[in-house]
Amino acid sequence: MKGTKGHAQGPIDNDVVIHVALVAESQRLQVFLNTYGIQTQTPQQVEPIQIWPQKELVKAYRFLAINKKLGLSGRPERPVGCIGTCKIYRILGKTVVCYPIVFDLSDFYLSQDVMLLIDDIKNALQFIKQCWKMQGRPLFLVLIREDNIKGSRFNPVLDMLASFKKGSIGGVKVHVDRLQTLISGAVVEQLDFLRVNEAEIPEFKSFEELELPKHSKVKRQTSTPNASDLEQQPEINVDEWLQKPTNEIIQKFHVSRSGGGDFESKYCFIGTPLCDMREYGTHLGVCQECACVFSPTRSVVRLAASLLTKLVDSLAPSITSVLVHGKQVTLGLFGQEEEVISNPLSPGVIQGIIYSKCSPQGGEREAVLQQELVIHIGWIISNTPELFSGMLKIRVGWIVQAMKHELKIRAGDMPPQDIYQLSPSDIKQLLLDVLQPQHTGRSWLNRRQIDGSLNRTPLGFHDRVWQILERTPNGFTVAGTYLPQQPTLSDMTMYEMNFSLLVEDTLKKIVLPEYRQIIVELLMVVSIVLERNPELEFSDKVDLDDLVKQAFNDFQRDRSRLEGIEKQDGMEAFYNTPPMGKRGTSSYLTKAVMILLLQGDVKPCKDDPCSVS
Repeated sequence: MKGTKGHAQGPIDNDVVIHVALVAESQRLQVFLNTYGIQTQTPQQVEPIQIWPQKELVKAYRFLAINKKLGLSGRPERPVGCIGTCKIYRILGKTVVCYPIVFDLSDFYLSQDVMLLIDDIKNALQFIKQCWKMQGRPLFLVLIREDNIKGSRFNPVLDMLASFKKGSIGGVKVHVDRLQTLISGAVVEQLDFLRVNEAEIPEFKSFEELELPKHSKVKRQTSTPNASDLEQQPEINVDEWLQKPTNEIIQKFHVSRSGGGDFESKYCFIGTPLCDMREYGTHLGVCQECACVFSPTRSVVRLAASLLTKLVDSLAPSITSVLVHGKQVTLGLFGQEEEVISNPLSPGVIQGIIYSKCSPQGGEREAVLQQELVIHIGWIISNTPELFSGMLKIRVGWIVQAMKHELKIRAGDMPPQDIYQLSPSDIKQLLLDVLQPQHTGRSWLNRRQIDGSLNRTPLGFHDRVWQILERTPNGFTVAGTYLPQQPTLSDMTMYEMNFSLLVEDTLKKIVLPEYRQIIVELLMVVSIVLERNPELEFSDKVDLDDLVKQAFNDFQRDRSRLEGIEKQDGMEAFYNTPPMGKRGTSSYLTKAVMILLLQGDVKPCKDDPCSVS
């Protein structure tokens, strides 16, 4: 039978049914959703149960295991994950349920991308299904806000809610019911440790007591809800406002805010020059609402967020996720100086690094784009670590370059999409596409551009570089960087991380991704040649750049002789040649390596068949 202990049919399927409570933030929203057959509850209707954001639970857990005599300071103020928010809590006589962190409000524009929110919800449900091991049913609170259903966001959210109602979303079984009904089957956690420190207990705020954002028009206690206010608004004529002067846009912005319109959430600062944006810096925060509502403003949203030096939530934990997988993170623009992060850092320090390495070099929009990518990378490496195989350093600026290459490939002869105009959810999908190994339907030039930008290396690459150094007494150089045999081999071992990082540092000055990949291929060729010819070693310092040059010149001579192609077409044809096969890049690289090796001494061997006694 399936699931029988000891039965060799592979892993047991965790057939968890997740209990879901749909909570609308206002009565007006509840009435509106009801017209579409979606039954919800408001926070008032679940009383005396209180609904808290997870950050209030973090405040409570601060008092866990505090002991001044032992020097124990309690739980650090880190977010409570979605497994923790799937329980019922008894806190100081109150019954509390918490909504997951994905529903937290943020002034960073990622929270405005409803497709990203839906993706995060599906990922959270998948995680709960895989990791839930407790006796009771997990309880997942879905908090629906009025902002979630405005404009083009409405249909995707409605489709998601319909999936909940049908009982399955993203392959996860769910059961939707009233919160009071679901509580009976949930896990209850008693936070008794709070009683010990009653004098220091902070004031906890339920969802109802949280301050609403200044731009919010939600009326939580509305006695006569007007659902028509939530109908999709007609789009404003963009062309009309593109030509308007900045002061007129600002004036419209103020009128809109005082009159209850939503002009500022869609069209504020369209076409506004950068200098004017800085002048009206106090208004820039409103641009965060623009994301994913109207695509031509996304680039402006990113610029506004950068000018305000915004920092995305959970950035520090995402970087820590990368580090615990044995990798490093570098932040900074492609082709510019980067900052290496090898230890967990506080959010403030990370913020300083990003804005110091990106913004001064004209990368204002990339300062926030790299934050998006760090969040996505942290999630991907935790769930699909194999996508980062062969990548010791996660160089975020170079990953942006890989994504730009991908957009050029997709565009063909047409102008490529501007990466800064993509929605955050599209950025995440583009990142996933780039990380997937590409084996078909792509030229070798494109493959090398992508893999070189990702700094991806073959299996065992760093070990092979060690073996090369053993047979290269004077070391080798590449792009002006020298890697000596000694004291490298005496100070390090083949398998230690420091040696692998040293190899990466040796290659980091290569600025052309496809050339970096050719150098990686060359080192693999050198390793194989030395492995098959144990009597050979390099007598002088090896210049890898010169070896590639010799291989390329040989390649060009053959093309000129056999195909009548002149030499003026440069290196691109070489980069676009497959490594294996007749006249592949590996054959030319091997020839260059053998010529250099044979210029040195050949070690004598006692069983040499060529020797005559």
